[in-house]
Amino acid sequence: MNRRERRRQRRKNRESFLARMRRRGRETRQLGRTLVNEPRAFPGECGRLLKRSFRTVWASHGGGYYACGFVVAFAWLEVTTFFREFGMSDGMVDFFSEQLLEFLLRFTVQSLVNTVQAFLWPLWFINRFEGWGIAMLIAGYLLFDRVLKLPLTRWLFDGDPDELAGHAADNSGDVTRQ
Repeated sequence: MNRRERRRQRRKNRESFLARMRRRGRETRQLGRTLVNEPRAFPGECGRLLKRSFRTVWASHGGGYYACGFVVAFAWLEVTTFFREFGMSDGMVDFFSEQLLEFLLRFTVQSLVNTVQAFLWPLWFINRFEGWGIAMLIAGYLLFDRVLKLPLTRWLFDGDPDELAGHAADNSGDVTRQ
């Protein structure tokens, strides 16, 4: 199968934008119901959705060392942005009554900036740690396939038999798509 045929096959198997939006709307509604009806189950449900989101982003970036760094960098940037934006409000009542719309707009724009910054995570790392950053990136690259990739893949795809069935470990411990 040549490259063009593989690309067509991936497009056929891909969920449409509208179908994804409907699915995410259902998930959000279900998450709201869980929060109201079973508040103790809410953190677990949020964790499940976040895990699936991380898994999707990780797989879309190749499922390797760079993808892992992208996911970690993006998550870090999003969390710090959220707390910085939330901290700028005068209080809870002010946040929810006056600044929620403004917060959502700023957070959306900042999320786009965070995405670009996450793509450049190796450069940030080198800039932050200089010569040691290069050494740590190389060491991380060498250790990732040998130590982290298999356990990380098992954790990310745990509980989702359809996704896990598409991944297998070869003799080197590398997890590849079949």
